Amino acid sequence: MRETIDGFQGGLQSEGRMITNIRDADDIILLATSEAELQELVDRLDRVSRKYSLHQRRQDQGNGERRHNVPHTHSE
Repeated sequence: MRETIDGFQGGLQSEGRMITNIRDADDIILLATSEAELQELVDRLDRVSRKYSLHQRRQDQGNGERRHNVPHTHSE
C-alpha cells in the first residue's frame, strides 16, 4: 500500500493529515474527494498489485461504490 500512495497528492484531510486509505483485517478502503482521484488510486493499486503478483477481488456495493480487496502479506 505504501508504494501505491507514494507521491499521491489526493485523499481526505482530517485533523491536518491526509488520509488515503483505511485498513481493517484483509480489507483496504480507498478514500478520495473525487471520482478522478479514486480512479487514480485504483489504477496505482492495480499496477503495484500486478508487480507483486497480487490479485484484486472487486465487489460492487450496489450504490455506485466498488470495493477492491487486495490480499496483503504483512502489516506496515
